[in-house]
Amino acid sequence: MKFLLTIQICSAIMAQCTQPVEMGTYNSHYDCATAGFIKGMTALRELGEEYVNEKRMLMNFSCRSQETT
Repeated sequence: MKFLLTIQICSAIMAQCTQPVEMGTYNSHYDCATAGFIKGMTALRELGEEYVNEKRMLMNFSCRSQETT
């Protein structure tokens, strides 16, 4: 079984989120979940501390199981 990582960027101030973006497929839920945290942290750092604080930015991610044949 594979796991599809999707990430959404949200603003708590504006109460809005982007559409989920597919960020890759992983061989285990563990690999997907750890990648979600790493990619989310990287994205927040790229947005910058000032912007993240001003807009109260958050990252949501999910790992959905994908049947493989």
